[in-house]
Order: sequence, then C-alpha cells, then structure tokens
Amino acid sequence: MIYLIYGNQAPIIKKRLNAILKERLPDKDEMNFVRYDGSLTLIQECISDANSLPLGYQHKVVVIDSCYFLLKPKPRNKIESNQKYDVLIKFIEKPSEECDLVLIVPSSSIDKTSDIFRLLQQKGKTFEIIDPTADQWNSYVSQYCRESKKMKIDNDALYELSQRTSGDISLFQNSVAILDLYTDHITYDDVVKMVTRPLEDNAFLLFNYLVQKKISKALGLYRDLQVAMVEPVTLIGMLANQFRLLNQISFLFNKGLESNAIATELHLNPIRVQIMLRSVRSVTSKVICRTLNDLFNLDLQIKSGQVDRYYGFELFLINFQSY
Repeated sequence: MIYLIYGNQAPIIKKRLNAILKERLPDKDEMNFVRYDGSLTLIQECISDANSLPLGYQHKVVVIDSCYFLLKPKPRNKIESNQKYDVLIKFIEKPSEECDLVLIVPSSSIDKTSDIFRLLQQKGKTFEIIDPTADQWNSYVSQYCRESKKMKIDNDALYELSQRTSGDISLFQNSVAILDLYTDHITYDDVVKMVTRPLEDNAFLLFNYLVQKKISKALGLYRDLQVAMVEPVTLIGMLANQFRLLNQISFLFNKGLESNAIATELHLNPIRVQIMLRSVRSVTSKVICRTLNDLFNLDLQIKSGQVDRYYGFELFLINFQSY
C-alpha cells in the first residue's frame, strides 16, 4: 500500500503515521522500517530500498519525509536535476506487495495537478491534515489547557495564547510546556513575555508602525526580532507584500469600492481591509511606490554583499520618517 500524508500540523502528521505503522507494521525495528529525507535523498534510491526484500521479515515500511517535489511551487533543490520520478510513478502503478511506502509533505501547499499526486489518489491512500478553523482552534486551546493539562490560566491569557500560536499545534504545545514550567498561574503578561508573536503578525505590526510614522517603535520591534534570529531579508519580503497589498487596496478604494467589496475582490478578511484603509488615507501612492523600490534595492544590495543586512534594514527604517 502507498500512503500520502500532507498538511501543516506536524503533531497530527506524526499521529497519523504512527497509526499506519501500528496497523501495518506492529513489530517495527531497524530491519523492517526505513526513513529517508526526501529533500536530501534521490527518489530512485528510496524506491530501490522499497523494492528490496526485508531480511527475516515478510513485510517492511519505507517512509519518505519532506517530499518537496509535491509542493506548489516546487522549491529549488540541489538533487532535483538527478531525480528520476518515472521510477516512483512505476512503483505507484505497481507497488511491491512486501513493502508499504509512505510519502510525507509537511505543508498544505501541494500541487494537486501533478501526475504523481493524481496517481497517488487513484492507487493509494491520501490523508490531508486540515488546519483548524478559528472556532475549533479556540475550543482546542481552552480544552487542552484547562481540561487536559489542568492549568490555571486567565481568560485574557488564554485568548492571547490562542492568537499568538495561531492554529499551529506544534508551536502551541511547546508554548504551553514553557508556560507550565514558568508559573503555576498563567496571566496575560506571562503569555506576552514567554510566547513569541507569529512572524506574520510582527511584520504587519512593523508595517503599521512605519505608516503611522512611529519609527522608534518600529526600531524597537526590529531589535526584538533580531534577538529572535529573524533575518532582515525575510522582513523585507514580508514588508514588500504589505505595501503591495496596500497599493491594491488604495487602487480599488480610489475606484469607489467599499471595504467589504475590496475584501471580496482580493479574498481578504474584511477587518484586515478596514485596518489597511486607515493607512490608505495617510500614505500616498507615490510613497508606496518609492518604498517598494527602496525595498527591492535593499534586498539586491544585501544579497550581493554591498551592505550589511542588519545595518541596511535599520537604516531603511530610520529613513522612512522622511518619506
């Protein structure tokens, strides 16, 4: 049998894999169970192992983690030019009776139009790990903390923990473990102190500080992100996305569309559009274009070694007040 497991939730992927192994390979050991990193190992080598007879056993399982070649878009990889996907396709079409193959993709951004994915749906079993909705997530956080872990946690702390972990089960469970060691009674301030805000939220906050000309706060947030080992190039890309979005919202707003219509047109949360519209009134199209141009040039200078990445990004933040 061939299995595909994909999604953003690592703990649930692990749970699904363990369930498969318990059913298909109850007596698991190093002789009948092999695990490969699909981003480092050629697919033909993995399939060669799957086709080999298990020594002393009637059945074996081969797991391939990080199957990057099923992602959309497919990321660059140094082994890509040597991959022989026809070997995988042949195995899926006619799998070994002595071996189960499990492909794992730790992302929901999978290419459902690829020949391999379509074949896996026809010939194997596909498990998509769905991200929880906002309501499901809030219920899960509350139940996990108060019922499963029997933790004493304030309501506002529970809400902030839910927001900061934002549907990421692995991050949430790690954060709970840290808070549980830190204090017996978790308050809002404890969560703010011990749990890092999601990078996307920090990028949006940094963007808001800039457009509101709160440069000192922008610099303070940036230095906090430096401590958290966030690369300036990552922030440049995320800020550029925010300014591009602001440009689109500004264009539609000037055409006469209301916030709900803009949200529908751009497939965005209406609340986010309303927040962005406040910036439209304080930032001109000229400033947006100049900012995008400066971010592009800074990215180029950093990647070509012309400027130190930390100094260059900090200088960009300081100079934004003169726009």
